[in-house]
Parts: sequence; C-alpha cells; structure tokens
Amino acid sequence: MQKLLLTLALFTPLLASAEQTAWWERETEMAPGGILRIDSKPWWDRAKNLKLGESMVLKDPGMMILKREKLERGDGEMIVWIIDDDGDMDPNHPEGDEDSDCYVVDYGPDGVVDRMVDYIDEDRDQVPDEMEHRYYVDGELRRAWFGMDLDGDGHMWHLIDYDYKGDFFLSDPYDDNMIYMNKYNPNANKWLPISECPFAFFDLNNDGASDRVARFSAAPISFSETDDPDYANSQKRYQGPYYKELENIGVMNIRYSFDIDNLASDEHPLHYEMGFNLIAAVPYQYEGMEHTQPLRRAPKTTICVPHSKVIEVAESYPADQTGFTWREFEDAAMKIGYHERPEYDRRWEGVFWTWHRRIMQNTGGPVQDWNVRREFMDAPANKREVYYSPVDRRIHLKGATEGWIQVGHLFGEEKLGEIRMFDTNADGYFDRWEYIDQETGAPIRVASVRDAENIDFGNDWDKLAKFYNEEALPESIRLNEELISELEKHLGNEAAEVETEFAPLLAREEISPDERRYLLDLVREYFYYLFRTKYYGQTKAELESLPGTDPRFDLQIMKDSTRSWDRAVLLGQIDAAYEVSDYNKVTELLRTNDESF
Repeated sequence: MQKLLLTLALFTPLLASAEQTAWWERETEMAPGGILRIDSKPWWDRAKNLKLGESMVLKDPGMMILKREKLERGDGEMIVWIIDDDGDMDPNHPEGDEDSDCYVVDYGPDGVVDRMVDYIDEDRDQVPDEMEHRYYVDGELRRAWFGMDLDGDGHMWHLIDYDYKGDFFLSDPYDDNMIYMNKYNPNANKWLPISECPFAFFDLNNDGASDRVARFSAAPISFSETDDPDYANSQKRYQGPYYKELENIGVMNIRYSFDIDNLASDEHPLHYEMGFNLIAAVPYQYEGMEHTQPLRRAPKTTICVPHSKVIEVAESYPADQTGFTWREFEDAAMKIGYHERPEYDRRWEGVFWTWHRRIMQNTGGPVQDWNVRREFMDAPANKREVYYSPVDRRIHLKGATEGWIQVGHLFGEEKLGEIRMFDTNADGYFDRWEYIDQETGAPIRVASVRDAENIDFGNDWDKLAKFYNEEALPESIRLNEELISELEKHLGNEAAEVETEFAPLLAREEISPDERRYLLDLVREYFYYLFRTKYYGQTKAELESLPGTDPRFDLQIMKDSTRSWDRAVLLGQIDAAYEVSDYNKVTELLRTNDESF
C-alpha cells in the first residue's frame, strides 16, 4: 500500500483522476474485443506517407513521435508511434526512452497495430521497473509478455524490431528477475495466465548470478495430452483466438532447476546441472497472483504467482509424476547454448526433461538427450527429495524407480552406450546399474547393490551442495584418477587410444569439476572393461591350454595352473570390489598384485 501511494504521488501528471483517464491511455485505448488500429487517427495520412528514416512530432495532447523505420530482419518497413507517458521528452530534441515511454508498432504499414512495447518506471528514477510486450493479430490483442526488473538494472527483454526473437540470452536471466505471459480475454477485458507464467530467476547468494530458476506452464486443465502435449509452449495456442476453456487454467508443469556446484557467475552464467520436472493439474489460484499496476494500459491487472512465492510453490507442488534431470556433459552434435560461446553449451531456462521414453506434458524444449541423466518417479509427491548413492557417487531422486544416461556425442556423432538404473525392491533407492553395449544393446556389466549406505538429503539444498562439492565430488575425482592410473599400467596401447580421444575434452578450461568427473567416469569404465576383457580372457586361455599329461610328473604344469587360478581368484575379488564402487580396494589389489598381470 505504501508503494502504491508513493506511485500515485510521483505520477500525478500521468495518472487519471477519478473522472478522467490519462491522455496517454486514451490515445491507445482499444475498441471492444481488444482491437487497436491507427488508421483512424487524425495524423495517419501524414504518418503513412513518411519516407524511410523520416519522422514527425506531435505535441497535442502530449509529446509523441511517429517514425518510419526499416526492419532489421527482413526487407520490410514499419511505422513506430512513440508516446511520452511520463512527460519528460525534450520538445527541442524529441526522442523516446526506455523508462516510461510506449512504442506502438505497425508492420507493413497498413494501419493495423502488430506490437506494443511499454516501459513502466514506477519510482521515477529513470530506470524501468516493468516492461510489457503486447502481441496483436490483425489488430486484435491476443497475449503479452510481462517483465519485472527485480535486480535494479532496468534490463528485461532484448527486442529486435520491437519484437522478442527468442534469444533470451541477450535479455536478463542472470540475476533476480521474472517474466511471464498472459492471455487476453476480449469478452471480459482482462488478463489470464498462459504458457510460461512465470519464468522466475533467483540469485540466492547475492553474487549477481542466478543460481535457481523455475518455470510454470499454464494451460487449460481440460487440454488434451494427446493433441497438445506441449500446449503451454505452442504459439498456435497462446496467440490463437480466445475460447472458453481458457477460463479454467492450471499449473500443469513446473520445471525447477538448480546450480548445485555453486559455479554460477559472470564467468560461468546459467550454470544449472540439476532439475525437477513436475506434472499435475493444479488450478492457477495463488495468494498475491493479481498484480495491479496503475501505470499500465488497461487491463491493468495481470495474473502471475509472485516472485516471492515461486520457490515455495515449486517445493510443495503436488506432482502426479516427477522427472529428475542431471546435466552430465554437453552434446557435441547439437548447439543449444549461447551462440557467442559455442564451447559453453548451457541453456538460460535451466535443465529440461525429454520427449522420449517417459513423456511428461508441457515439458518444453530445446532438449538435450545425450549425456543427461534422467530419473522417473510415477507416484504422487508433494515435496522434492534426493539422496546420494555411494555406488555411482551421484545425487538421485528419492522414489525414482528407473533412470538412464545415453552416453555419446562427446567428440561428434558417435554413440557410445547407455547406463540404466533401477530400484528393483521398491525401497526408493536404485540398487541395479546396467552398463549397456551400444552394438548389442545388452549389458556389458551389471552392478547389483542392495542396502547401500545411501545418504538422504530431503530438500536441504544447502547441505546437499556443501556435501557434494566439498566431499563427494573431490573424492570421486581422486578415486577415478588413481584407479585410471593403475589400470593404465596393464593396458598399454589400448589405454593410449582411449586417452587420445578424451584428452582434448579433459583439457578444456571451461568444464566444471562435475563435468570432469563424468569424463573420468567414462575413461575409468572403458579402462576397466578393457582390463577385465584382457585378463579374464588371458586367464581362460591359460587354464584351457595346459597340457593333458599327468601334472604330478611336471612341476611347471602345476605351477602355471596355480598361477593362472590365483589370477582368476584375484580377478573375482577385483570385480566384486569394482561392482560396489570400492575403488580404493580395487586400486590396492592391483598395486599389491602387480606381478599377477
């Protein structure tokens, strides 16, 4: 209330009295049905005859500019109508600004409005606090993007030709901020939640970089998962004509992502590796969701979960199904990150679920499938819980019954295999890992470990991050490096071939410790496969090639037989230790039995 009173005091010239609407709002007032045209304006004939690059200034009822501009993208032209809402335009040097001016855009031009970009400087400090971007179809208002500048830098949407071209890397997902979309109801002249409502970014450690992001997918509760599985991300739907089902909107999906390794910074922006994908049909009804902005053109009240409530809702959302994602490494065969940093392939939206295997509606995209771990829980849950498994030294979704990692596309198009995880006794923890051969589709090896000493973290994200970064991750890297070094001694050229492929990836400066661990896991797994194949095969050949004569009369036969069998026993011990990820023991067995190999 205090902020609203301050706004009213500061903006007396801008705001309407109880009996009268402000001039800047009357100028852009829509006809019934949300129609806005400019070909009936008294200045239209002069405006449409402007030459490219020409402009004209109007001073009644307030300062306005009309320009004819060339589209940056394409060969077209547009009329841009700039309205000085806050009365600070210099009449001697008139030009628009981005604090409280409005830009009405007619592509064509044909007198029919296509876009409106409006900046709102609520506290009049010359820095915009809100921004909206309205979309018209044949002059009819269909929907709008709204932005809220919560970090005080005035940066929200990056537009080209007064339009959002889908590159939000150039906008502001880098600190505390929120954007959201609303659908216009022409029958009631009001806004309704639709599509991404909101996209909320959080800088929880106040270092200037977002370390958590949540996206709510708003869609009619009656939408068809068969016909419109990604309704909330369909332009055909959110920019299409209005229909009655839009009056019963739900939060159908929440994507909730984290920077667990705490590397998010200017140097490592958008550094999310862990995320939840949650689906249900929850009516869009939340405390504080009606946001009335007096300086907005009608309708003045938008609908969105407040930024301060987003995390609370995401943490307690009553999901029917939960997907868990961990970004292990990039996919070299596709580029979905910021185009100016091709070796840093991370999305501003967080980490995505997939459209394969376990389909979850309104997931969105673009999706990376390779080198991303997926875990799925087909059971209701009203809280997010994770645990640490000492078997694969990873964070997992508690309650997930299955999971997989498609391994490949590290050096190009090659596919290397897959790792699958299962909870076979329904206790909430994975107990079976299958390492799948790319060619045969069958497991190369299986680790079956029940009653492992898993560590539960619930949703204590700070405790999880501290443990993972300070204990689990460094220990995993150390164990990998020691075991790889020991295995390498017994592999020769075979190891060199693997190292040649992985060395350039491991040498890249931009990879994180978590990504390095993933690569080392793969090198270790390759080395162990080669070691196991080589020495199990060699032992089998030796035992089967012993002469058929009576060994009592040939001491060498008995000696060779015993030596080969000792190695077979040792290999069994090594394999048992490796299966439960006791890499210290594997390394020790190799070191103390070097003469056996």
